Amino acid sequence: MVGAMRFRIEFVSKIGTHPYVFGRQLDPGDFQLAEMPTLGGIPIKRSLNQPRKLNPDGTPDLSVFAFALHSDADTERFAIGQVVELGP
Repeated sequence: MVGAMRFRIEFVSKIGTHPYVFGRQLDPGDFQLAEMPTLGGIPIKRSLNQPRKLNPDGTPDLSVFAFALHSDADTERFAIGQVVELGP
């Protein structure tokens, strides 16, 4: 990844006992998680999932990613619609 990759927060939730933030990739291109990644300046786990989300036409929406947070309290630091940067 060159420069910061931006994401718009789509959903904030817990899946089981794990807190997650779902973000839509706004910038084109590929990216990788750094050794100690952050999302909007908040440390996140080095774990990335792509949830099963569909576009209105039924095709997979491949621009949404699920970022694992370290604690439940971190969910309060994100708001739906907020634009954040994925950083090292």
